[in-house]
Amino acid sequence: MHKKFWTFRTVNDIPLRYKFLLIYVVSILLPIIAINLFFYQRTSADIKVREQENLRKSIDRAAGELVGMIDESVALSRMIAADDSLYEALDRTYNSPVDYYNEYHLFLRDKLTRYMSANILEVRIFTNNDTIQTGSHYIVMKDQETTLPGLEQLNRASGDILVIDYEEQSGFSRGKRISVIGKMKTFTSYATYAKYSKIDLEVNRIFSILNRETNSLQLQLVDGNNRPVVSSARFPAEGLSSSKIKSEYVLEKPLGNLAYLDGWKLIGVADTRHVDELLDEARYSILWLAIISVIVPSVLIYFILRSYHYRIRKLSRHMGKVRNERFDLIEIQEGRDEIGGLIRTFNMMISKIHSLINDVYKLEIRHKDLELDQVRTELSMLQSQMNPHFLFNTLNALLVVSTKNGYTEVSEIIKSLSLLMRQLLSRSDNLIPLEEELQFTTLYLQIEKFRFGELFDYTFDIDPEAKGKHIPRMSIQPLVENACKHGLQARKNGRLIHITAKLNESGLVIRVIDNGIGMEQDKLRQLLQDVRSDQAKDGTHVGIRNVYRRLELFYDGDATFSIRSEQGIGTEAGFHIPTDRL
Repeated sequence: MHKKFWTFRTVNDIPLRYKFLLIYVVSILLPIIAINLFFYQRTSADIKVREQENLRKSIDRAAGELVGMIDESVALSRMIAADDSLYEALDRTYNSPVDYYNEYHLFLRDKLTRYMSANILEVRIFTNNDTIQTGSHYIVMKDQETTLPGLEQLNRASGDILVIDYEEQSGFSRGKRISVIGKMKTFTSYATYAKYSKIDLEVNRIFSILNRETNSLQLQLVDGNNRPVVSSARFPAEGLSSSKIKSEYVLEKPLGNLAYLDGWKLIGVADTRHVDELLDEARYSILWLAIISVIVPSVLIYFILRSYHYRIRKLSRHMGKVRNERFDLIEIQEGRDEIGGLIRTFNMMISKIHSLINDVYKLEIRHKDLELDQVRTELSMLQSQMNPHFLFNTLNALLVVSTKNGYTEVSEIIKSLSLLMRQLLSRSDNLIPLEEELQFTTLYLQIEKFRFGELFDYTFDIDPEAKGKHIPRMSIQPLVENACKHGLQARKNGRLIHITAKLNESGLVIRVIDNGIGMEQDKLRQLLQDVRSDQAKDGTHVGIRNVYRRLELFYDGDATFSIRSEQGIGTEAGFHIPTDRL
């Protein structure tokens, strides 16, 4: 298990570029080269085998034709040796040349011509009967010039027929001769004189047979003494060395196992130019095939892997920027594959991070603003708490004087103001029951009632179930104060404030409604903008803005604050707290 893990870890440590290169070399390039090399070797071997088979067929065909020519001459020699009339004419002793010529014209002239064919150059009979006159077909052996060629070899041979080759030095047709010589001793009754037949083969015919395969094979006829007899036109003039004889392109074909052909053979030398051309064609074809099979996949793989590597590198660089707290989007064409999916997911993550950063930043600013508002409120409260004993002693003195003098209304107002001041100075800024907030607001409205007298009045419409719900402290009184200061003060009579608190399925709805002068829609939009902005202009609408900020702080934006107004009719301000936040 540890070893397997180590192996995977080693692979994971290799950079992606080198992984792609390793996959390409091992899985594509090397297999293609190996397959093409193997294919070339097999093709070359097949070409050589095929050509060698063709060479064997060629040399077999040429050897068959040569053996056919020789067998025809041997058969003719045996036919001549079996002609008793010819024996009788040649074994006769003629009294004079005239007697011979008479016999010649009557019988011997055309006796041998009937055996002639396209493969036979000449047919002759040699004898030591000196009463015969040497002529075209009958030769009297008198001296060395007229002796039968190969006579000594024939006498040493075990058979009566022998194939010889020699150079003709006399006569009109000089040159190379291949002859079939035979003893004529079939009829013992005509054995007074020695008689031999000699049939000369057509050397040009043999030469044409050897030259028939010159496009692929050069042939040479070799006799029993291993001497060249006839060669094709382009057979190597220097002959064959021992190394060439052992070459796969040199073939030997014996002409037969008969005694008269003992040692005769046909040697074939392949024209390597033809084989080389075939091998070159195979080499070039396989080379082009290898080039195409390497280049086409390589180009395709290059563009595919370049696409992967380029996008992964981009992704890696931007992830590195994230480590340095730089949240930049990857601005490239992602594609629809897995890498494109990763890039799109990364961009979505970066966008969300930007959004979260902005939200957190704004939330922090809001918290700081709320803290600043709280500080301002505390400062105001501290200012109001300066010398509280003096303030309460003064209020008590006024209360005593008013009671002694019978100023009942003034006494009630002083009591309300004293309670209002004590609640402002003693309560912390936290959630309180709605009933307490309404009691505090009632104290403020009593003071305002004393101030305006019969010109001002207020009413409450409170759902009994809502009284126990907790709301932020000082969330209703500032709205009432704002209505008195900005809405009702400019009205001459019939000033009225109506406060409602309703509890329904969606939550708690609180409204402060006045019948003041109202405001224009442009002024209302500006008011809402100032309330929701980070900083109020000229310190106006601090109370309303403080209520909005408290709702934002305590309910994380779930509570909604609203103001509706119509000029000449009045203004309605309030807020809604969801059920799940109560």
